[in-house]
Amino acid sequence: MFGIGPEELVLVLIVALLVLGPERLPRVARDIGRVVGDLRRTSDEFREEFLQADKFLEKQASTPTPVAESATAAIPATTPPATTPSDPNESAFDREMREARERLAASREKPAT
Repeated sequence: MFGIGPEELVLVLIVALLVLGPERLPRVARDIGRVVGDLRRTSDEFREEFLQADKFLEKQASTPTPVAESATAAIPATTPPATTPSDPNESAFDREMREARERLAASREKPAT
């Protein structure tokens, strides 16, 4: 535990007992235990959220969405294809960012009415 042996731990507890006193030491230990427990719970929830988001992104990137297919089918044949080819190794986030940049560039090219 943090490189502290049993002798050092006993010394720290004795010093804490002398500094805090027998009345406040149990209360401080209980408060520290609550804080450590809350930090562990928060850390576990945070880690689990990242793992779930990673699984969600992998699943989303591996399966094509029917909405995207129907949206590309609705584009008339006169519309030129996107100028930037998509990389098969790009992540879903990279693909969305590239498409957003293309939409932004296309909206800037249109004259304001």
